[in-house]
Amino acid sequence: MKNEQEKKQAAAFQKCKLKATNEIKTCFHPDCNENSINTHILQKNGILSSLENERHLMEMGINPFLDEIHYFNRIGINKAYSFKCFCNTHDTDLFKEIETDEINFSNYHHLILFTLRTIYNEKFRKLVNVRMRELLIAQHPNLFDIDFLKKQNEGEKLGLLDIEKTENLIWNDINENTESFVFETREINRIELCLTGFYNYETTRELEDYRKRNGKDKEDVIDIFINVFPYKDKTTIILGYKKKHKSDVKSYVNTLIKESEKRFLRQLTNLLMFRCETWVISEKFYKKRIKKCESYFGMAAHYSNNNYNERKFFVINLFEESFCEQMKRWKKNVG
Repeated sequence: MKNEQEKKQAAAFQKCKLKATNEIKTCFHPDCNENSINTHILQKNGILSSLENERHLMEMGINPFLDEIHYFNRIGINKAYSFKCFCNTHDTDLFKEIETDEINFSNYHHLILFTLRTIYNEKFRKLVNVRMRELLIAQHPNLFDIDFLKKQNEGEKLGLLDIEKTENLIWNDINENTESFVFETREINRIELCLTGFYNYETTRELEDYRKRNGKDKEDVIDIFINVFPYKDKTTIILGYKKKHKSDVKSYVNTLIKESEKRFLRQLTNLLMFRCETWVISEKFYKKRIKKCESYFGMAAHYSNNNYNERKFFVINLFEESFCEQMKRWKKNVG
């Protein structure tokens, strides 16, 4: 049970996050200042709708008032997997090809559109986090470690600079028909999950070692972009990276694309448990695989915050009946 100080912190966190979320409301298109609308990271029709039950999905959220803040939430499909990104005009016009026509997974332009929403979802999250911490510092200096919040914001702002470089590349590809990224795709048997995100190929330890050797942060961090979603009667995976990083990550990405489905699902489980926060599942799958061992997801989130070797691989598979037993062994091994 939370003490009075923790309850005050939770209330401040919730209030400031809501205010920050409401303040980020300008269209992300570089030539637009119109108000943004709530948009789905992956389109509702044909993708998210294939997972819904009574127009609801399940996603993991954070409730600062709970002793274990991570929990699964049944959320309406209109709000699930969404964020404020583009104005209505740009949201409609930009994504018309992949939302009203059949998706062509060999069409570079189609694939770059998925990546655009992926990075803008992360940009929105980071902008909200930065503003939220600014509000906490200004309005509740006695409740929080101000130096810690400032340090977190420094890291968040570096991440925003990295995103800006990536979004400039994507817009150049869209406007000039260039190809700055490499994409690989594969199909697997249908799973009731959508996952969208990107993560650093380098581990935290590798980036810290670089900082110690060079006296500065690595300017060109290697990103891996991933989208996983049901399409027709299969699940499609899109993996991408910048062309200039091909020699560094081609073999890693090819392994994910070419390895057996069973091993790929283990890799996917590691990603969603420890590296990618943005995913939703069907209510049916939640009840079948997650409900009875939901607490492990909060444990995994806490583990990730203190893990300096993110490429460490665990033999866990969310899509196997023995998943809960596998997570028991995982908990025992990591302490």
